[in-house]
Amino acid sequence: MDRLYQGLRGERFQSFTTDLLPVTSLDALKLVGAGIIGYFILVRVIYNIYFHPLRDYPGPKLWAISRVPWHYTNLKGRITWRIRELHDQYGPVVRIAPDELSYTSSAAWKKIYGQRKPEFPKALDGRGIAPPSIGGRKSLMTETQEQHLRLRRAINPAFSDKALREQEHYLQSHSSNLIRILKGKSRQGPVDMTTWYNLVAFDIVSDLAFGEPAGFLDNSDQPWIQVILQRAKAIVWFQLAVWYGFFPLLNLLTPKYVTESRKNHIALTEAKLERRINAENPGKDFMSFILENENEAVEKLSKVELVMLASNFIVAGSGTSAGGMSGLTYLLLRNPNKLEKLKKEIRDRFASSDEISMQGTAQCKYLNACLDEGMRMYPPTPGSLPRFVPGDGEMIDGKWVKGGMAVAVNQLSAGTSELNFKKAREFHPERWLDLPDSEFVNDDRAATQPFSMGQRVCIGRAMAYAEMRLTMAKIMWHFDLELAEPELDWWNKQGTYLVWEKVPLMIQLHPRFK
Repeated sequence: MDRLYQGLRGERFQSFTTDLLPVTSLDALKLVGAGIIGYFILVRVIYNIYFHPLRDYPGPKLWAISRVPWHYTNLKGRITWRIRELHDQYGPVVRIAPDELSYTSSAAWKKIYGQRKPEFPKALDGRGIAPPSIGGRKSLMTETQEQHLRLRRAINPAFSDKALREQEHYLQSHSSNLIRILKGKSRQGPVDMTTWYNLVAFDIVSDLAFGEPAGFLDNSDQPWIQVILQRAKAIVWFQLAVWYGFFPLLNLLTPKYVTESRKNHIALTEAKLERRINAENPGKDFMSFILENENEAVEKLSKVELVMLASNFIVAGSGTSAGGMSGLTYLLLRNPNKLEKLKKEIRDRFASSDEISMQGTAQCKYLNACLDEGMRMYPPTPGSLPRFVPGDGEMIDGKWVKGGMAVAVNQLSAGTSELNFKKAREFHPERWLDLPDSEFVNDDRAATQPFSMGQRVCIGRAMAYAEMRLTMAKIMWHFDLELAEPELDWWNKQGTYLVWEKVPLMIQLHPRFK
């Protein structure tokens, strides 16, 4: 019995312990690993809340602990709306991530984005514009301060007042084509003005960039146009991929039709640029001013840089004006008394549509006030474009911020804050008219900068305003308008993905003349 017991014990126990020990060791390793991870997370949480340089700034504790809440809200397309809620709750400066602050004051605008050396460098780590480069090529919006200045010197003549006057026929031709098409479409029912504003903007900026029409208005079913219109939602995935370092993987997972459309767009841009450079009698487009500007004081741009700039012109140039017109149209239709005042100004000033000109619309005070008010409430880039605090740190809004922290003014929050504007969430173009005894006399107009400011202010601001004035004046002159779906809250349901989501704006147009 003893021998049998010893034998059984030896074999079974040895087998049992042999099986048990590896499992126990593995479990122990898991526990130790989890403990170490938990320890470091706890240390990070305690540090971010109690010892971080931004610990004294107000904001939700969960957002101060981790960037995960920011990314989650961003992916849902509600980041700008949520940051505005946080400013309503906490005030003009809010900590929205462990190392990032959001501001709403005009002083913060000037400090963060104003002309200075060294500038507050752009945060290209996934917080704002992403990716910082495509195929190794940076854009005008992501270049360093020195390279950006070099590019701006080269293209400045294309955006001068002189150039704009010589380019008016492009704006006139395409805005008139839009009116012709809308008259036909209006007989078929409501039209999506979001799409049509984008199409006319594409046509205008394409003609300006290359001196040849793109024909988007007359051929509105081109597939890559829809890719551009829907690109807003892709931005948040680019931001996430850049932040967590899996951008190459995202490229592999991108649907083939998207990558093919992007390649076709670049190929089309390159082909148009080649034709434009070789043209014998080109018109006065962007390229004519840029190419004529090549001299000893201005470094010659490479063909790669010209392609990049042309692509930037088309995408950024069209989105700004199209978005501005969509937002203004909606706000006017939600405020019928303002709409009637604008229609009266346009129809009283211009006896016929042929009289509507860039110079004439520039003198329409109420039209300009409507555009400024629309841009305040519905800025083309509603979110934030973060910068890093340079050096050891800077005083922002009267408080020291350590170097290396990310800071930004949130466009929508600043433009619709009661700290900056009276009746900030209401549409009142009168606030821009300098009327005697105006109730808006104490508004801080510098708190809204829809085209940014400083060295990187949008170079196409004057062109965008000229395009919007001319197009909106013709719309107001030719049509009476009404919302086809007045029960829908078109504005607040939109996602914000650095730029606005392109949501259909269904309008019933009633031509004044058959």
